[in-house]
Amino acid sequence: METIKKEDARKRIVELLNRSLQLEYDFLFGYPRVIDILVNIDKIHDKQIIEAIEVVVKESLIHFDDIDKIIGQLGGKTIWHINVVGWSADVEECLLQLLDKENLVISWYQASKQVAEQSKVKAGGLLSKSTASTDKLSEDFIDVNELIGILDRHIIEEEGHIRLITDAVNKLRMLKNK
Repeated sequence: METIKKEDARKRIVELLNRSLQLEYDFLFGYPRVIDILVNIDKIHDKQIIEAIEVVVKESLIHFDDIDKIIGQLGGKTIWHINVVGWSADVEECLLQLLDKENLVISWYQASKQVAEQSKVKAGGLLSKSTASTDKLSEDFIDVNELIGILDRHIIEEEGHIRLITDAVNKLRMLKNK
């Protein structure tokens, strides 16, 4: 089993993942607000746009939960901070702001993955701790390859979010120009 060799690497990964966690948290509040504006203010009830946003919200919740757990497994503390974003009532503008954040999350996941690959660090407190009955690490630890796999999945899903939201913006533009 590969392990992360430097405490600095674990701290850097935790820092990067905390940044991404804040944006995942923003998504959990931002995207439902977009749906609310879309439906209740703009009176646009397009099923494709709403379903795309709902998929992103559901996956963001999973990402949030995954990253929160990983931060703990790396021996870090989750930083809870609600960012107050100046949302306009313009759905397209809100979606474009969220698209920028989706790209930023990808960059932080990629940076976390790069640090993990370069340092080969195992998460958790004591690097040699294992359970008595098996040679597997306890659930309080994460193997670097597992971490990289989770980050790869999140990157792929975030890229999917970008496609979904870009399509939603394009459809919204089309509906507004009818």
